[in-house]
Amino acid sequence: MAINWEFELNIIEVACTMLAWMVLAFWFWRTCKAQPIEERPDRWKIMITVLTGLFSFSINLPMFDEVLTLAILPLGVWILYGILKRNERWQAYRKYAWIGFLGNYIFFGAAILAIGLSGLFYPKDSIETYLADISNVELIPIHPSGKEVDLNITKLEESLVTFEREHGNVVQWYEEIREQKWPTEENKEPEKAQEKFPYLLTGVKAKAGKNVQVYVELDGKGLLVTSEDHQYYFRSNTASFLKERGSEE
Repeated sequence: MAINWEFELNIIEVACTMLAWMVLAFWFWRTCKAQPIEERPDRWKIMITVLTGLFSFSINLPMFDEVLTLAILPLGVWILYGILKRNERWQAYRKYAWIGFLGNYIFFGAAILAIGLSGLFYPKDSIETYLADISNVELIPIHPSGKEVDLNITKLEESLVTFEREHGNVVQWYEEIREQKWPTEENKEPEKAQEKFPYLLTGVKAKAGKNVQVYVELDGKGLLVTSEDHQYYFRSNTASFLKERGSEE
């Protein structure tokens, strides 16, 4: 059994998440210090209360090409109220339960901050965000329609600045493939199917710490970048980093 140790690490997202936890911890500390000692619960009980207060009914909001989670109903607060009101300890824990629930909005704000900073340092419209390091890339044919070609890494590096993000018409691409002739009972020898992206670039390293797959268009002038949750299509009219084997430079 193979174990995959690869994971995505976005430094900006990690930093913003740590900042959110620090704000929540400072709020917890200030509230704890302001509460009279005789009314203050044990620290470990307070921490459990805050963490339980984080539990909520949430909805997913599509924002800035991402899906963010927004807390709506304080389920954790209701659970704690139902447990603690019986022994009249609710008033001592109430503030901490609400700190936990409102902490969801701290994390929501941190997520928006991370998106804004990521857009500043890792612009989605720049191909260099996804092909930050191509020194060890290799070109692999993934469909029989791909020609026997070689990859010129130097020309690829030079041509990156010429790629611009365009709208990828996935429906049209699918229809073009679907309309090609496939084997039938009458015709056992179909026309050779043409895959739009018959090559894969491996060994690509992205700036944002994302794991991406980069597919190369048949003519070598289009790149389809696929991450875990997005696809980006880039096109260049002058790129010439693919060379047919046997042809002269």
